[in-house]
Amino acid sequence: MKSPNPLPKPEGATTADDGPDEVSLRTYWLMVLERKWYALSVFLATVLAVVTYTLVSTPIYQAVTTVEILKHGAQIMRIADIVESSVTSDADFNTQIGILESRTIVDNVVKQLSPEELNQLTAPYQKQDLSPASIILGGRFIAPQRTSLITSVVFRHPNPKIAARIANLIAREFISYSSKVRVDESMKAVVDLKDRAEQQRRHVEELANAMASYRQRGNLVSLVQSKDIVTEKLKMLNLQATESGTKLKVAEVRWNQVQEWIKAGKDISELSFIASQSNIAPLVQQITNQNVALADLRQTFKPKHPRMIEALNTLDEAQRQLQVSLGNAAASVKAEYETALQTDAAARQSLADQQKESLEMDKLAVAYDNMNREFRVNEQLLEAMMSRMRETSVTSSMDTQNARIIDAAEESTRPISPNIKANIGIGLIAGLVLAFGCAYLLSILADQVKTAFDVETLIGLPLIGVIPRTERMEQADKAQIMSNGADPMIVEAFLSLYSSLRLAPESRDARRILVTSTLPGEGKSFIATNLALAFAAQGQRTAIVDCDLRKPNIQQSFRLRASKGVISYCNRGVAFEEIVVKNVHPNLDVITSGGRTKNPIQLFNTPEFETLVEELSRRYDKVIFDTPPLGAVSDALNILHLMDGAIYTIRYNRVMRRTARRCARRLSSTDTPIFGAVMNDMDSRNSEEYYVQYHNKLVKEYYNPAMESAAVTSRVDA
Repeated sequence: MKSPNPLPKPEGATTADDGPDEVSLRTYWLMVLERKWYALSVFLATVLAVVTYTLVSTPIYQAVTTVEILKHGAQIMRIADIVESSVTSDADFNTQIGILESRTIVDNVVKQLSPEELNQLTAPYQKQDLSPASIILGGRFIAPQRTSLITSVVFRHPNPKIAARIANLIAREFISYSSKVRVDESMKAVVDLKDRAEQQRRHVEELANAMASYRQRGNLVSLVQSKDIVTEKLKMLNLQATESGTKLKVAEVRWNQVQEWIKAGKDISELSFIASQSNIAPLVQQITNQNVALADLRQTFKPKHPRMIEALNTLDEAQRQLQVSLGNAAASVKAEYETALQTDAAARQSLADQQKESLEMDKLAVAYDNMNREFRVNEQLLEAMMSRMRETSVTSSMDTQNARIIDAAEESTRPISPNIKANIGIGLIAGLVLAFGCAYLLSILADQVKTAFDVETLIGLPLIGVIPRTERMEQADKAQIMSNGADPMIVEAFLSLYSSLRLAPESRDARRILVTSTLPGEGKSFIATNLALAFAAQGQRTAIVDCDLRKPNIQQSFRLRASKGVISYCNRGVAFEEIVVKNVHPNLDVITSGGRTKNPIQLFNTPEFETLVEELSRRYDKVIFDTPPLGAVSDALNILHLMDGAIYTIRYNRVMRRTARRCARRLSSTDTPIFGAVMNDMDSRNSEEYYVQYHNKLVKEYYNPAMESAAVTSRVDA
């Protein structure tokens, strides 16, 4: 649906466009203001409780001992401590603070107290049956000073003498405890070092004996010389293997070429390594010469000539000898390849055997080197243990401290609590916080629509008017308050609503306006009648139609006795002129329901009702349709498409937000514009805070009795 143009808000009213800060802060303040008596009760109860607690509380005295945590104790010898006590980081400092806060220190303090001091310590807590350690833990507080190694030991107690005594004892026991722990650990370390040094000595002897046995068993006395011989031999065999490999590759290539040429039917005599042989070259030359001589003889003699026969026989013999020589040459190449193959295999086997021997010797050397290295390491470790044992024996007898007392605690003459001024201040602040929180929580739990923020942000409709709560009066007088002027504030509220509708184009030009609400009793008929009177008072021909056919109100609101109305026109065909009650007020005509019906939806969907709406639109400038509430029935939705716009009535602090939001969405499900919502029955105690224009002091003074009639009859210049 097309949303209507935003309508102007009444002056001083808040909307969602004013920004979240303005809405939030003001809305929260008003939520609290609505429940100010609850808030005041919580505030007074909180303050009274704090004052009572302050008056009955036992005075508590505080004693403070200042302790400096040293970075490291006095170093007589530059030897690392068995128990590291140096403070080099925040973690080290926090560790010392943790020791200072430990239960062990508290138990040591209790042991240092005399029976009389124990009685003074526990006397104020006899009813609680607390142990001395629990009392000290409850009253002790360790307060490190920032960016320093200084901390304060604080103890609070009703007895100032005991407070100072305990604070000083905690600091002293912390210093004593650290020294004692360091000495005890050092003595334990000396004993442990002796045992471990003896074990290490035996281990070093075992390693020395094992090395001697290994040398004897492996004959490794001349290990270095043997390693050199093996290395030289390995180099020579490696060179031989390389040479044999090269010869093998050459022989393999020649043999492969011979095989390929023979297979291809080629003349292997053309191969260079074949042709270069001594018995091949003469035969090739002889065959060539014989072919030349034979060619010459053919020119002189015939093939049967004796000389030709002799020449051919000589050529055949030479070729036969050449073939025999080539076969021998091929066999020679093959034999050369096989010999190279065997030679290379033997060279590589010798190289592999020598490498294996070299690896075995390397393994023996590595194992021996490992044993030797382990022996040296353990021998050095034994020397270090013996040295550390001697150093620890010396330092264990030295008393060093890791902290010192800077300022000892003294007896206080003034109690630290109760602090009357601070407690009262805290009580006031806590009272305010609880009061506001209680009031706000009650407002949150109450989900009713109460503010412009609820209407515009949560429900999603612009707020176009706010109608204050009226005094008790009859229904008819209340419905015609625009004409009788019984309440000038309400008259001005309806005039503001009229002005808002006149300023927006869609509502200004609208003739047929539907008025509905969420639930019964929200004042939709009250809004409809007085809005119609407001239009009529401005000179516009106005009609109000009662479309609440289940529970009509318009007839009683105007004290009419009409028996014909909407039902008569639609169901019985009564003429339009007969159902109109004319001039109920100047420029205002009224059409009542004409009775009641159980099925209004069927009537609203008849052609007669549409004809009635069109006739009203033709005859009047403004027609106000009073329809049933959406939360109860859906009658209004069936005529909404015939309207030019709708006004949604919401009664202040009556309808739930989720219910109003659901009904507003149903109302917005068509293309008919929703002009906005009217907040009705605003509480007079809160209306001045919510909407200052209606209850401002200057406005009240402006509306004196002499001007009330003028306010009713005045016209707003459109």
